[in-house]
Amino acid sequence: MSIYKYILVCLFLWSGWIQSVNGSDLHAPEEVFAYARDLEALGDHRRAATEYGRYVSAAKRTPEQEFPRLEEGMYRLAMNLAQAKETDAALRAFADLGAVFPRSRYIPRALFRMGQIYEQEGAVGEAKQRYHHLVAMGMDTELSALSRLRLAWLALGKPGEEALARQHLQGVKHPRYAEQAKGMLHEVDALPDLPYKDPWVAGSMTAVLPGAGHLYLDRPKDAGLALLSNALLITGSVQAFSKGISGLGALLAVLEAGWYSGTVFSAVSLAHKHNQRLRDDRVNGMGMFLKPDVKAVGVEMEWQY
Repeated sequence: MSIYKYILVCLFLWSGWIQSVNGSDLHAPEEVFAYARDLEALGDHRRAATEYGRYVSAAKRTPEQEFPRLEEGMYRLAMNLAQAKETDAALRAFADLGAVFPRSRYIPRALFRMGQIYEQEGAVGEAKQRYHHLVAMGMDTELSALSRLRLAWLALGKPGEEALARQHLQGVKHPRYAEQAKGMLHEVDALPDLPYKDPWVAGSMTAVLPGAGHLYLDRPKDAGLALLSNALLITGSVQAFSKGISGLGALLAVLEAGWYSGTVFSAVSLAHKHNQRLRDDRVNGMGMFLKPDVKAVGVEMEWQY
Protein backbone atom coordinates (compact mmCIF):
# COMPACT_ATOMS: atom_id res chain seq x y z
CA MET A 1 0.00 0.00 0.00
CA SER A 2 1.39 3.39 -0.97
CA ILE A 3 1.81 6.12 1.60
CA TYR A 4 -0.99 8.16 -0.02
CA LYS A 5 -3.49 5.29 0.16
CA TYR A 6 -2.46 4.65 3.75
CA ILE A 7 -3.11 8.32 4.65
CA LEU A 8 -6.54 8.25 2.93
CA VAL A 9 -7.57 5.10 4.81
CA CYS A 10 -6.44 6.59 8.11
CA LEU A 11 -8.37 9.80 7.45
CA PHE A 12 -11.47 7.81 6.55
CA LEU A 13 -11.29 5.74 9.75
CA TRP A 14 -10.56 8.80 11.87
CA SER A 15 -13.54 10.64 10.36
CA GLY A 16 -15.84 7.73 11.14
CA TRP A 17 -14.57 7.55 14.71
CA ILE A 18 -15.16 11.26 15.27
CA GLN A 19 -18.71 10.95 13.93
CA SER A 20 -19.38 8.11 16.32
CA VAL A 21 -17.98 10.04 19.29
CA ASN A 22 -20.05 13.10 18.43
CA GLY A 23 -23.19 11.06 18.15
CA SER A 24 -23.87 12.34 14.64
CA ASP A 25 -23.75 9.03 12.79
CA LEU A 26 -27.20 8.83 11.27
CA HIS A 27 -26.81 5.07 10.85
CA ALA A 28 -27.04 4.85 14.66
CA PRO A 29 -30.00 7.13 15.49
CA GLU A 30 -30.20 5.99 19.11
CA GLU A 31 -26.62 7.18 19.60
CA VAL A 32 -27.64 10.56 18.23
CA PHE A 33 -30.57 10.66 20.63
CA ALA A 34 -28.41 9.65 23.60
CA TYR A 35 -25.84 12.30 22.72
CA ALA A 36 -28.59 14.91 22.51
CA ARG A 37 -29.84 13.90 25.97
CA ASP A 38 -26.33 14.31 27.35
CA LEU A 39 -26.06 17.80 25.88
CA GLU A 40 -29.49 18.68 27.24
CA ALA A 41 -28.47 17.50 30.71
CA LEU A 42 -25.40 19.74 30.51
CA GLY A 43 -27.59 22.72 29.64
CA ASP A 44 -26.17 23.04 26.12
CA HIS A 45 -29.62 23.50 24.60
CA ARG A 46 -28.48 24.86 21.26
CA ARG A 47 -26.31 21.83 20.48
CA ALA A 48 -28.91 19.50 21.97
CA ALA A 49 -31.48 20.95 19.59
CA THR A 50 -29.07 20.36 16.70
CA GLU A 51 -28.70 16.69 17.61
CA TYR A 52 -32.42 16.19 18.16
CA GLY A 53 -32.88 17.85 14.79
CA ARG A 54 -30.53 15.27 13.24
CA TYR A 55 -32.61 12.50 14.74
CA VAL A 56 -35.90 13.95 13.50
CA SER A 57 -34.44 14.76 10.10
CA ALA A 58 -33.14 11.20 9.72
CA ALA A 59 -36.59 9.85 10.55
CA LYS A 60 -38.14 11.99 7.84
CA ARG A 61 -35.51 11.01 5.26
CA THR A 62 -35.65 7.30 6.00
CA PRO A 63 -39.28 6.43 6.78
CA GLU A 64 -38.54 2.75 6.24
CA GLN A 65 -36.21 2.78 9.26
CA GLU A 66 -37.70 2.53 12.74
CA PHE A 67 -37.28 5.54 15.04
CA PRO A 68 -39.01 4.51 18.29
CA ARG A 69 -38.31 7.82 20.04
CA LEU A 70 -39.39 10.15 17.26
CA GLU A 71 -42.31 11.59 19.22
CA GLU A 72 -40.12 12.37 22.21
CA GLY A 73 -37.36 13.63 19.94
CA MET A 74 -39.68 16.13 18.26
CA TYR A 75 -40.86 17.35 21.65
CA ARG A 76 -37.35 17.71 23.02
CA LEU A 77 -36.23 19.42 19.84
CA ALA A 78 -38.90 22.08 20.33
CA MET A 79 -38.21 22.48 24.05
CA ASN A 80 -34.48 22.88 23.57
CA LEU A 81 -35.01 25.38 20.77
CA ALA A 82 -37.18 27.35 23.19
CA GLN A 83 -34.50 27.15 25.87
CA ALA A 84 -31.94 28.37 23.32
CA LYS A 85 -34.18 31.41 22.64
CA GLU A 86 -34.85 30.25 19.07
CA THR A 87 -38.51 31.07 19.57
CA ASP A 88 -39.70 31.05 15.95
CA ALA A 89 -38.03 27.70 15.29
CA ALA A 90 -39.43 26.35 18.58
CA LEU A 91 -42.98 27.34 17.67
CA ARG A 92 -42.62 25.65 14.28
CA ALA A 93 -41.24 22.52 15.96
CA PHE A 94 -44.15 22.41 18.41
CA ALA A 95 -46.61 22.80 15.53
CA ASP A 96 -44.80 20.00 13.66
CA LEU A 97 -45.16 17.74 16.69
CA GLY A 98 -48.90 18.39 16.80
CA ALA A 99 -49.25 17.71 13.08
CA VAL A 100 -47.37 14.39 13.20
CA PHE A 101 -48.64 13.22 16.58
CA PRO A 102 -51.99 14.97 17.19
CA ARG A 103 -52.72 12.73 20.19
CA SER A 104 -49.23 12.92 21.64
CA ARG A 105 -48.85 12.79 25.40
CA TYR A 106 -46.59 15.82 25.00
CA ILE A 107 -49.31 18.07 23.55
CA PRO A 108 -50.35 19.62 26.90
CA ARG A 109 -46.76 20.52 27.76
CA ALA A 110 -46.19 21.79 24.24
CA LEU A 111 -49.27 24.02 24.40
CA PHE A 112 -48.23 25.42 27.76
CA ARG A 113 -44.71 26.18 26.54
CA MET A 114 -46.07 27.80 23.40
CA GLY A 115 -48.31 29.98 25.56
CA GLN A 116 -45.30 31.09 27.56
CA ILE A 117 -43.31 31.86 24.41
CA TYR A 118 -46.14 33.96 23.00
CA GLU A 119 -46.41 35.81 26.33
CA GLN A 120 -42.72 36.66 26.23
CA GLU A 121 -43.09 37.84 22.64
CA GLY A 122 -46.00 40.09 23.61
CA ALA A 123 -48.54 38.12 21.55
CA VAL A 124 -51.10 37.96 24.36
CA GLY A 125 -53.94 36.79 22.11
CA GLU A 126 -51.93 33.82 20.85
CA ALA A 127 -50.87 32.96 24.41
CA LYS A 128 -54.47 33.01 25.62
CA GLN A 129 -55.50 30.78 22.72
CA ARG A 130 -52.96 28.09 23.73
CA TYR A 131 -53.90 28.23 27.40
CA HIS A 132 -57.61 28.05 26.58
CA HIS A 133 -56.97 25.10 24.27
CA LEU A 134 -55.05 23.29 27.00
CA VAL A 135 -57.81 23.87 29.56
CA ALA A 136 -60.47 22.71 27.13
CA MET A 137 -58.58 19.49 26.40
CA GLY A 138 -58.64 18.44 30.05
CA MET A 139 -55.75 16.05 29.41
CA ASP A 140 -53.49 17.28 32.22
CA THR A 141 -55.16 18.79 35.28
CA GLU A 142 -51.85 20.11 36.60
CA LEU A 143 -51.01 22.05 33.46
CA SER A 144 -54.65 23.10 33.16
CA ALA A 145 -54.35 24.67 36.62
CA LEU A 146 -51.18 26.49 35.60
CA SER A 147 -52.90 27.67 32.42
CA ARG A 148 -55.80 29.07 34.44
CA LEU A 149 -53.34 30.98 36.60
CA ARG A 150 -51.72 32.42 33.49
CA LEU A 151 -55.11 33.32 32.00
CA ALA A 152 -56.07 35.12 35.21
CA TRP A 153 -52.76 37.01 35.11
CA LEU A 154 -53.33 38.05 31.49
CA ALA A 155 -56.90 39.13 32.24
CA LEU A 156 -55.58 41.45 34.95
CA GLY A 157 -53.51 43.19 32.30
CA LYS A 158 -56.60 45.25 31.51
CA PRO A 159 -58.65 47.13 34.11
CA GLY A 160 -62.23 45.95 34.18
CA GLU A 161 -61.49 42.27 33.61
CA GLU A 162 -61.26 41.35 37.28
CA ALA A 163 -64.42 39.23 37.01
CA LEU A 164 -62.81 37.16 34.24
CA ALA A 165 -59.67 36.74 36.34
CA ARG A 166 -61.80 35.50 39.27
CA GLN A 167 -63.50 33.01 36.98
CA HIS A 168 -60.16 31.54 35.91
CA LEU A 169 -58.87 31.41 39.47
CA GLN A 170 -62.00 29.75 40.80
CA GLY A 171 -61.51 27.03 38.19
CA VAL A 172 -58.14 26.01 39.67
CA LYS A 173 -58.91 22.72 41.42
CA HIS A 174 -55.54 20.99 41.45
CA PRO A 175 -54.38 20.66 45.09
CA ARG A 176 -50.83 21.73 44.25
CA TYR A 177 -52.01 25.13 42.99
CA ALA A 178 -55.19 25.70 45.00
CA GLU A 179 -53.40 27.85 47.58
CA GLN A 180 -51.75 29.93 44.87
CA ALA A 181 -55.12 30.54 43.25
CA LYS A 182 -56.65 31.40 46.63
CA GLY A 183 -53.90 33.89 47.40
CA MET A 184 -54.16 35.48 43.99
CA LEU A 185 -57.95 35.67 44.29
CA HIS A 186 -57.57 37.51 47.59
CA GLU A 187 -55.33 40.07 45.90
CA VAL A 188 -57.79 40.52 43.05
CA ASP A 189 -60.61 41.16 45.52
CA ALA A 190 -58.44 43.81 47.21
CA LEU A 191 -57.89 45.81 44.01
CA PRO A 192 -61.02 48.02 44.38
CA ASP A 193 -59.94 49.04 47.91
CA LEU A 194 -56.60 50.56 46.92
CA PRO A 195 -56.15 54.27 47.80
CA TYR A 196 -57.10 55.56 44.37
CA LYS A 197 -57.46 59.27 43.59
CA ASP A 198 -60.55 60.60 41.86
CA PRO A 199 -59.56 62.30 38.55
CA TRP A 200 -62.74 64.38 38.61
CA VAL A 201 -61.94 65.70 42.10
CA ALA A 202 -58.36 66.45 41.09
CA GLY A 203 -59.50 68.36 38.00
CA SER A 204 -62.24 70.27 39.83
CA MET A 205 -59.95 71.33 42.64
CA THR A 206 -57.39 72.55 40.13
CA ALA A 207 -60.04 74.46 38.21
CA VAL A 208 -61.07 76.29 41.41
CA LEU A 209 -57.51 76.89 42.61
CA PRO A 210 -54.55 75.94 40.40
CA GLY A 211 -52.31 73.57 42.32
CA ALA A 212 -55.01 72.32 44.70
CA GLY A 213 -55.56 69.18 42.63
CA HIS A 214 -51.85 68.43 42.61
CA LEU A 215 -51.77 68.85 46.38
CA TYR A 216 -54.65 66.35 46.57
CA LEU A 217 -52.43 63.97 44.57
CA ASP A 218 -49.61 64.38 47.13
CA ARG A 219 -47.43 66.32 44.69
CA PRO A 220 -46.59 69.51 46.63
CA LYS A 221 -43.82 70.66 44.25
CA ASP A 222 -46.14 70.44 41.25
CA ALA A 223 -48.83 72.20 43.28
CA GLY A 224 -46.50 75.08 44.11
CA LEU A 225 -45.35 75.39 40.50
CA ALA A 226 -48.94 75.37 39.19
CA LEU A 227 -50.07 78.02 41.68
CA LEU A 228 -47.07 80.27 41.10
CA SER A 229 -47.06 80.08 37.29
CA ASN A 230 -50.80 80.74 36.98
CA ALA A 231 -50.62 83.56 39.52
CA LEU A 232 -47.78 85.25 37.65
CA LEU A 233 -49.57 85.08 34.31
CA ILE A 234 -52.84 86.37 35.77
CA THR A 235 -51.08 89.17 37.64
CA GLY A 236 -49.08 90.15 34.58
CA SER A 237 -52.16 90.22 32.40
CA VAL A 238 -54.13 92.36 34.90
CA GLN A 239 -51.28 94.82 35.34
CA ALA A 240 -50.78 95.13 31.60
CA PHE A 241 -54.44 96.00 31.08
CA SER A 242 -54.42 98.41 34.03
CA LYS A 243 -51.47 100.26 32.49
CA GLY A 244 -53.13 100.46 29.11
CA ILE A 245 -50.85 97.89 27.46
CA SER A 246 -53.76 95.99 25.95
CA GLY A 247 -51.70 93.97 23.47
CA LEU A 248 -49.44 92.56 26.17
CA GLY A 249 -52.42 92.01 28.47
CA ALA A 250 -54.27 90.06 25.77
CA LEU A 251 -51.20 88.00 24.98
CA LEU A 252 -50.68 87.11 28.64
CA ALA A 253 -54.40 86.32 29.01
CA VAL A 254 -54.24 83.90 26.07
CA LEU A 255 -51.11 82.30 27.52
CA GLU A 256 -52.81 82.00 30.91
CA ALA A 257 -55.90 80.38 29.39
CA GLY A 258 -53.74 77.72 27.75
CA TRP A 259 -51.59 77.26 30.84
CA TYR A 260 -54.67 77.06 33.10
CA SER A 261 -56.27 74.42 30.89
CA GLY A 262 -53.03 72.50 30.81
CA THR A 263 -52.83 72.63 34.61
CA VAL A 264 -56.32 71.15 34.93
CA PHE A 265 -55.53 68.49 32.34
CA SER A 266 -52.28 67.71 34.17
CA ALA A 267 -54.12 67.07 37.43
CA VAL A 268 -56.61 64.75 35.77
CA SER A 269 -53.86 62.89 33.88
CA LEU A 270 -51.72 62.50 36.98
CA ALA A 271 -54.68 61.07 38.89
CA HIS A 272 -55.19 58.43 36.21
CA LYS A 273 -51.46 57.62 36.23
CA HIS A 274 -51.46 57.38 40.01
CA ASN A 275 -54.33 54.90 39.93
CA GLN A 276 -52.75 52.86 37.14
CA ARG A 277 -49.46 52.71 38.99
CA LEU A 278 -51.17 51.55 42.19
CA ARG A 279 -52.99 48.82 40.32
CA ASP A 280 -49.96 47.73 38.32
CA ASP A 281 -47.83 47.48 41.45
CA ARG A 282 -50.46 45.32 43.14
CA VAL A 283 -50.91 43.10 40.08
CA ASN A 284 -47.14 42.74 39.61
CA GLY A 285 -46.92 41.66 43.22
CA MET A 286 -49.14 38.71 42.33
CA GLY A 287 -46.26 37.30 40.30
CA MET A 288 -45.16 35.33 43.34
CA PHE A 289 -48.23 33.13 42.89
CA LEU A 290 -47.31 32.20 39.31
CA LYS A 291 -44.09 30.26 39.70
CA PRO A 292 -44.80 26.78 38.31
CA ASP A 293 -43.51 23.40 39.31
CA VAL A 294 -40.94 22.79 36.56
CA LYS A 295 -41.53 19.04 36.80
CA ALA A 296 -45.05 19.60 35.57
CA VAL A 297 -43.74 21.13 32.37
CA GLY A 298 -40.91 18.70 31.79
CA VAL A 299 -37.99 21.06 31.19
CA GLU A 300 -36.85 23.89 33.46
CA MET A 301 -38.06 27.26 32.27
CA GLU A 302 -37.35 30.90 33.02
CA TRP A 303 -40.33 32.99 34.13
CA GLN A 304 -40.73 36.71 33.80
CA TYR A 305 -43.43 38.81 35.35
